[in-house]
Amino acid sequence: MKKTLIALAVLGTTAGVACAQSNVQIYGVIDTGYVKETGTDARMGSSTESRIGFKGSEDLGRGLKATFELERRFNVNDGSLSTNDGIATRSSYHAYDAIHGLNADWKGVANVGLAGNWGKVKVGRVNNIATESYSRLDPFGDYSVGASLTAAGNLLYSEQLSNTIRYDSPTWAGFQFGLSFTTQSDDHQITRPIATPADRLKSIANHGYNINLQYENGPLLLLGNYYRLADSDSSDGWNLGMAYTFGTVTVSLGYQDTDIESGLTRVYGGLNPLLGGGPKSQKEGILGLQWQIGPGQLNASYNYAKYESVTTDDKAHKFALGYTYNLSKRTSVYGMASYTDSDNEEIGGIYNTSHTGRESSTAFQLGMNHKF
Repeated sequence: MKKTLIALAVLGTTAGVACAQSNVQIYGVIDTGYVKETGTDARMGSSTESRIGFKGSEDLGRGLKATFELERRFNVNDGSLSTNDGIATRSSYHAYDAIHGLNADWKGVANVGLAGNWGKVKVGRVNNIATESYSRLDPFGDYSVGASLTAAGNLLYSEQLSNTIRYDSPTWAGFQFGLSFTTQSDDHQITRPIATPADRLKSIANHGYNINLQYENGPLLLLGNYYRLADSDSSDGWNLGMAYTFGTVTVSLGYQDTDIESGLTRVYGGLNPLLGGGPKSQKEGILGLQWQIGPGQLNASYNYAKYESVTTDDKAHKFALGYTYNLSKRTSVYGMASYTDSDNEEIGGIYNTSHTGRESSTAFQLGMNHKF
């Protein structure tokens, strides 16, 4: 009898533990197709990075939950892990992400956190609030050959931030704010001459932070961000934007201003002939259009960029047009084209999607996307 009671007690305890386990969701995106750009051969590419992710939560009681996210990105065409920095068609790194995402096995997010009626906190590798927010203004979502010039060539563009704590507030009558803080690399014991990625970070170490304000109510979206990236010699920037939906049409408008300090350009000066000199400034604007037509969506955008340095003051313009046809809720096919016109070959090397040194570049892309 005693053995029976003990067995029942153990089973009851085990059942309680099982009920407390995390609620885990597996999700992903598989995307691939073909890309052809001026100055490059046709190749397989994607309109967004393929990925597999795991996220979940555990109810801790009293309205409190523990959360986690893990996401790995890969290339469908050959099965390799992704080395991109957020632009699925790029052939090289952004200056900032060249080091910060170099050794990440979980190229997307990788974090743990808490959530309640007071908001959400995540710690680890998280989505960059400024990028996540501002990318909503781009009909192409910062990906593909149609991606905004901010996503294609801004030297501080970063989709994720490592070593970061992020807070997202609840929404009050459409208003919401977000904050994040990123720790700097250790700036002691730098090897001279600077030869490794770790030493490069130490030479320009500083803490980073983001401040995001957003209002979304009905058809209207307003947003603003100020950010300083960690380990960038205190380089910083800000952006503002809005979007409005008229029935099946959404129009968006955004502007971003970035200041890049000389320490960052010294570290990354080998990536482009324009880098290396004094402080730099990049200013970018976007006008976007999304039009729901039957089972598909027409996307169009105009982008403007201005790159300023000690010796240069150059501009680039980009026009993009695309259409996505939804075969189902999960599967779609797409086609798009873009044209980028720059003042000279050097600025084209920054803003062309393929980063070829050309004053003008045309790109076409066809593919298929499946979400699960």
